[in-house]
Amino acid sequence: MDECERLEEIQLLIDELTTRALNGSVILVEGRRDREALDALGVRGEIIMTSQRTLLNLCEELARTGSDVIILSDWDERGDEVAGLLHTYLEADGLRPDLAIRDRVKTLARKEIKDVENLHRYVGRLREMCSAKPQPY
Repeated sequence: MDECERLEEIQLLIDELTTRALNGSVILVEGRRDREALDALGVRGEIIMTSQRTLLNLCEELARTGSDVIILSDWDERGDEVAGLLHTYLEADGLRPDLAIRDRVKTLARKEIKDVENLHRYVGRLREMCSAKPQPY
C-alpha cells in the first residue's frame, strides 16, 4: 500500500468518525492533545478524555446514557491497556464499544506514529506527499 492509498483509507476512517460523532456517538480519547488532533481533522461531537476521571466511573456514566461509544486510545502499550479496560468495563455495563476504527488506524499508521495526537500531522504529511506525486492519466 502506497502513501496515497494509506491516506485514502485514513480519510475514510476520519469521515466515519465525523459522521458517527455528529449522530451522537461518544469518542473516547486519552488526553487533551488527542482531542485537539481530532478537532484539527474536523471531527466534532462529544469527545471525552479518559484522563479526566476513573475509567470505571466513566464507563458507568456512559452506560446510563446508552450512548454509542468509539474507543480511540493510542496504540502504544498504555493505549492498548486503556482500550482493553474500557472495552471490558463497557461490555460489563451492557454496551458494545467500537474498537474497529482504532484497530484500523493502528494498522495503517503503526510504523509512522503511535498515538492519536500525531494523527493530524501524519495526515498532513501524507497529503503533501500525495499532492506532489504525479497523477496517472
